[in-house]
Amino acid sequence: MTAALLPAVDWTATPPAQWQALAEAHGTPLYLLDADVVAQRVQAVREAFGGLAQVYYAVKANPNLGLLRALAGVVDGLDISSGGELAQARLAGHDPAAMSFAGPGKTDEELQDAIAAGVGGISCESLAELDRCAALARRLDRPARVLLRVNPIAPNRGYGVKMGGRPVQFGIDEAALDEAVARLQAHGPVLQFQGLHAYVGSQCFDAAVVAETTRDTLRIAGQLADRHGLVSRLLNLGGGFGLGQSAERKLLDLAAAGAMLQPDFQAWRQRFPMGTLLFELGRYLTAEAGVYVTRVVDTKASRGKAYVVCDGGLNHQLAAAGTFGAALRGNFPLFNLSRPEAEPTACQVAGPSCNPTDLLGVDATLPTPQPGDLIGVGQSGAYGLTASPLLFLGHDTPVELVRRHGEVSVGRRRHSVLDFN
Repeated sequence: MTAALLPAVDWTATPPAQWQALAEAHGTPLYLLDADVVAQRVQAVREAFGGLAQVYYAVKANPNLGLLRALAGVVDGLDISSGGELAQARLAGHDPAAMSFAGPGKTDEELQDAIAAGVGGISCESLAELDRCAALARRLDRPARVLLRVNPIAPNRGYGVKMGGRPVQFGIDEAALDEAVARLQAHGPVLQFQGLHAYVGSQCFDAAVVAETTRDTLRIAGQLADRHGLVSRLLNLGGGFGLGQSAERKLLDLAAAGAMLQPDFQAWRQRFPMGTLLFELGRYLTAEAGVYVTRVVDTKASRGKAYVVCDGGLNHQLAAAGTFGAALRGNFPLFNLSRPEAEPTACQVAGPSCNPTDLLGVDATLPTPQPGDLIGVGQSGAYGLTASPLLFLGHDTPVELVRRHGEVSVGRRRHSVLDFN
């Protein structure tokens, strides 16, 4: 059922001659992002939840300008985490009123820009941030539309990365919500309450756990309405839908999660007909829609192991290589885009750095690469280029290409190390 909703992307379906043409036109390494795949994922999420929840795209997953432009009118809004992402989103044509702004450590300048732009929901992560928003709103003579980000009491289980249910820098502890409401109300009309925001973790593969944590957020919002009369016009339910990072495809059963939660969402809509429910999703939407393409420079053998050395590696795609000194790692999907029909072989796919962890594949099996071949690294549509140490080694950054309706355009040009001076 899940596979039907989110079919895997077969990068080898694109003929080798087309990959070669892209490489010749734009150089290697390069990223290719398929905006149509992202749009299909957005629609699959909407359908799984019966159209009862909106889909916001978490820009931090991939802030490529071309991709953001392609998603205008496709997603219901954006989740941003910095003033830079706000500027990028506006440049791409997105309406600030359909944005949520989350993250600890927001500066006064970032908050001021968000208030001035009319961002639809500034997720306040602390009582002090509520006070700062109020002071800035008075200075601008413009109300700040705020969400209370809550750190639930309920322990967080089933999430690979835990961002709630324990001591964290994210959100206001549930036990302090009454104090937050008092602070909010004391500031009067300069703070316009929009709703609650809860994001308890990432990489959850258990549909029942997603349903459990989502229901807990609904519970907290319902109690806030009962105790204080504060109705969440916007209820940000977070995200964290699981999508594995290895060649063995693993992902949340989206249909099962939707079937479990639709009755809860319908009940919420009946109680609060003007309320909007939304999920903010990043990697779940874009990871499989991107591929990192690097060219084989050399092949060699070392003590019985075959090595394929490429012109790109952890400097551009850190996640695929694992982190420095990581104890555990798994290979992202790897493809020989030039000769997909070649005899399979086991090899180590190495990048160009003088670092033994610069391996895009460890004991990976793929059609035998030769110098000049193009190797594709799947699962590269999220936390790729912008989450990598781009200035390490001084190589040019890869161009990012965006494919939409079969047409390919440059979403971000190549930069040399001198461009950063």
